[in-house]
Amino acid sequence: MIIETFEAGPVATNGYLVADKRGGKAVAIDAPQGVTSLLVDQAAEWKTPIAYLLNTHAHWDHFLDNAELIRRTGAKFGIHKESAPLLTVPQTRFFGLDLDIEPSQPDFFLEEDIPFVVGDLRFDVLHCPGHCPGSVVLFERTERVAFVGDVLFAGSIGRTDLPGGDPDTLIASIQNKLWPLGDDVRVFPGHGSATTIGEERRGWSSKPWGRLSA
Repeated sequence: MIIETFEAGPVATNGYLVADKRGGKAVAIDAPQGVTSLLVDQAAEWKTPIAYLLNTHAHWDHFLDNAELIRRTGAKFGIHKESAPLLTVPQTRFFGLDLDIEPSQPDFFLEEDIPFVVGDLRFDVLHCPGHCPGSVVLFERTERVAFVGDVLFAGSIGRTDLPGGDPDTLIASIQNKLWPLGDDVRVFPGHGSATTIGEERRGWSSKPWGRLSA
């Protein structure tokens, strides 16, 4: 597996290009504003076409470049069905941003217990609501890597004060879906630096949300 991280957009959102190997097949995970050219150029350098675009969830900062990326690459677009309705909500206005988002229509839905396969990579789809309806984590079991969107960060967790957010649900998602993956699993979040399950689990009890869930 090869991974490249691109931080882009108004709130420094991570977009990822992930391929099984050079010359293989690639998937883009999330598409913040301004990331398309970076992803396309990197894929060309790897000689690895972008076959798919996946959104971990449908908050505006994660899909601003969806339509452009799909148009330039022909990638098939997938998202969880419970998040898809948010693609049409003018979310940027709620944040005081004068940004119009070109619509993007899913080609397929991500479902828990139905693995997503690209090239030699096989991702388990874990439905992890709480931050946003339909939030998913993409876990490659062989490579021990998880792309978690805004479910979990290095030293923090996703916010739960937006519509559809719920702190108890998010905490349950983390404890029931992410901790069992194993301490060695590398975690690539929607914002900030990568971490591991072990690092976040060990610091859990010292955090306000960790104490509340004890």
